[in-house]
Amino acid sequence: MPNAKTDHFESLFEHAPISLWEEDYSGIKIFFDELRANGVIDFNQYLNEHPKEIVDSMNRIKVTHVNTETLRMFGAKTEKELLSNLDKIFRDEMRAHFRAELMALWNGETGWSGDGVNYRLDGEALYIRLHWRILPECETNWECVLISIEDITARKKAEDYLRYLGTHDVMTGLYNRAYFEEALQKFEAHRVDPISVIILDLNGLKETNDNLGHHTGDSLIRRAGEVLKASIEDDQVAARIGGDEFAIIMHESSKEDAQAAMDRVQSLVEMNNKYYRDPQLSLSMGAATSEPGFTLEKVISLADDAMYRNKGHYHRRRREDK
Repeated sequence: MPNAKTDHFESLFEHAPISLWEEDYSGIKIFFDELRANGVIDFNQYLNEHPKEIVDSMNRIKVTHVNTETLRMFGAKTEKELLSNLDKIFRDEMRAHFRAELMALWNGETGWSGDGVNYRLDGEALYIRLHWRILPECETNWECVLISIEDITARKKAEDYLRYLGTHDVMTGLYNRAYFEEALQKFEAHRVDPISVIILDLNGLKETNDNLGHHTGDSLIRRAGEVLKASIEDDQVAARIGGDEFAIIMHESSKEDAQAAMDRVQSLVEMNNKYYRDPQLSLSMGAATSEPGFTLEKVISLADDAMYRNKGHYHRRRREDK
């Protein structure tokens, strides 16, 4: 006879508004029992020595059923299509949080929650929050595990964007002053000399704003940002620290490295001017390098002084040209 209660719970599973999976973890249970029988005590060390076992353990899991929301979330038309393409869904970053799942199981936990990345069948990344629990009647063999997967992609993108806004200048895409000052504190706290700082000032911004409008002035600021982003290396920090002022922090970089960086910036400024109409982009620059007993604030002050000397040369040339 049909069991009304069973049918009710099956319907709840099938039509739940969140992705649900029924899985069989008994293969992992057998694997763990074998390891313990062979004297393995430190599973974390074992995984460090045998990283391939993380992927192999993923393959020890059998998916027995998924619900309708799972098919929709991962872009599969049928359960068969989804189950035959699990390698496209669980890959890359999945290994990091699956290691944490394995550690939880090894330590006797019957449930686990964490965030990770899965993929739709079309290749689109999904940021997910995953929960699993071994059902009470299966705690000895792990044959019945219920998994729920929540799509948190929109939330993650919103959080990332807010984080970006908190650390970046929206107009240029460079870091902002708050991030620059935080980076200085970190470099000072974990000081490895030499550290070089370049201070840059956008020439003629007020004149451009007054004569051609703020729209043109904003374009100059964005062009300066383009040049600096193209100039720096991965371990360097470029920031807009004022309306027309910029800075670059160069970790473990000598005076010669700073000069080479300024030469690179100037070369890219000249190239930039070939691709844009007037007004011409022009930057005054000054650099300083840390020495024993110098705080980074002192280095910035020296770089600022050097920049203003350079800016003085710029204004003298302008007067001579007139």
